[in-house]
Amino acid sequence: MKRVVTLLFVFVLAALGARAQTVTGSGTTNTIPEFTSSTTIGNSPIVDFNGRIGIGTPTARFPLDIFGGIGGPSPNFCCPILVLGELRDSTNGSTAVAGLASALSGNTIGVSGVAYSPTGIGVAGNGGNGVMGQTSATNVFAFGTRGDALGTSGPVVGVMGVTLSPQGDGGRFVGVGGASGTIIRGDVGPPGAGTEFTVFRVDGNGTVHANGGFRPFGADFAESVAVKDGAEHYAPGDLLMIDASGERRLSLSQSPYSTLVAGIYSTQPGVIASQHRVDEALPNNEVPLAVIGIVPCKVTTENGPIAAGDLLVTSSMPGHAMKGTDRARMLGAVVGKALEPLREGTGLIQVLVTLQ
Repeated sequence: MKRVVTLLFVFVLAALGARAQTVTGSGTTNTIPEFTSSTTIGNSPIVDFNGRIGIGTPTARFPLDIFGGIGGPSPNFCCPILVLGELRDSTNGSTAVAGLASALSGNTIGVSGVAYSPTGIGVAGNGGNGVMGQTSATNVFAFGTRGDALGTSGPVVGVMGVTLSPQGDGGRFVGVGGASGTIIRGDVGPPGAGTEFTVFRVDGNGTVHANGGFRPFGADFAESVAVKDGAEHYAPGDLLMIDASGERRLSLSQSPYSTLVAGIYSTQPGVIASQHRVDEALPNNEVPLAVIGIVPCKVTTENGPIAAGDLLVTSSMPGHAMKGTDRARMLGAVVGKALEPLREGTGLIQVLVTLQ
């Protein structure tokens, strides 16, 4: 029995020796080899360059450096990088790095970027479209880009947009649904849970719908109106009248008790109505005319000291109001009520605009 086993072992070794093949080949130093056939080895596109791995580049710049396309890799980068994917290909749709979560269910993530530093950035994008999010889902609650601020205190922001260009936009929203569509919507409540409700919406016409009020810094409603001789000849607080020599044009008030009185050049309007569309260039011959609200107004005591509550009318001093005392002449000539007194001379006081 021992002899049979010995003979069998010899036969096995002979068979293995008959099948053994010699592998040959040559390559470049530091290049990871690959089998170019069953018996030869040659260069692969992977290089070990000073402990850094490069694919498509002989001199890896970072721990993992992948390059593809035309020409050579970019020479310089400002900061340390762990993994770099660079593609020089102008074909539309070319992608340097893609993350695909192709599962049809589950809370999957295509690309995740995390920075634990309070001043760090999870995902940074530069170029014509720095970061773009896109969804092709239909008939379900889906979003192209989402930003979550998970901190429960502090001035955290879910999504922030900044532009350094005077002609740029910090944020821009586009709706293609027409008048019945929505450009921007503001909801409160957990997103996507079905319990949130809308409190603010701008429709496709640019009309604002809001459950709350509008609280601007200014205290009056004004309308942008053209003035005679150009806006540079006027100043906030001027009392203005309808210019009878023009069409929808104003000028400085000139005479006492004028029924052409129109309003006051607003200093800080809360709302400015206009006949111009958003994308139209604004003319340089218009000023904001306060027609309702509280606004500073130039006044004179030529008809006596002004007390709070006095009705104000035009005076003989251009652009100034005075106290009205001639009741027979005040119908249609009152611009508003004084909210502050002025004992003598001229000055600027707060006026409640109430044309009557």
